[in-house]
Amino acid sequence: MPATTATVGGQAGSRRNAPGTRRSILAAARDLFASQGYAGTSIADIAGRLGTSKAALYYHFQSKAEILQALLDEPVTAWARDLLSAVIDTTAGLHTVAEVIGNDPSAQAAVADLLPRSREVNQAITAALARAAPGPGSTARAHAAYAAAKNGTLALLSATHGRLTRAARAELLAAAIRALGQPPPGQAHSRAT
Repeated sequence: MPATTATVGGQAGSRRNAPGTRRSILAAARDLFASQGYAGTSIADIAGRLGTSKAALYYHFQSKAEILQALLDEPVTAWARDLLSAVIDTTAGLHTVAEVIGNDPSAQAAVADLLPRSREVNQAITAALARAAPGPGSTARAHAAYAAAKNGTLALLSATHGRLTRAARAELLAAAIRALGQPPPGQAHSRAT
């Protein structure tokens, strides 16, 4: 029998539904902050909107400030996810081109000329990812996320003869996001496990 979380909307949810509960709390808070302002909205207001107790909200968020922080983090998290998604797609596309030009010496010479620019792009991507996940170790996590996306894509393409399935792509993206220290799509950081 799964462990239950605090109730929201009068229904006990399993821990597996904690991300859905957090999304509901954030949606209610977003609406109330927009209509009443941050200062004019209390935890009791948010709980009332959801038909639950303040204790249920405190199970997912320690404070109203933490709810606001989660709302502010949403666009940055989405942006980092989009960037890592683009890394996977670009890597897969470049892998296809590399297979086409193969061992052509003139193409290899042209590619060698592009290496300095490639390094600049790699550095810019990891710097952007580090800014998206600030805190101790952000640079290491950014490099790990970039490596999971890029090198993971190359390894899978090699192992599957150039085919990257939708499921494999989704798992690569989830692994890169985990390496970055961000929640998977549809989830937020949670004290509940």
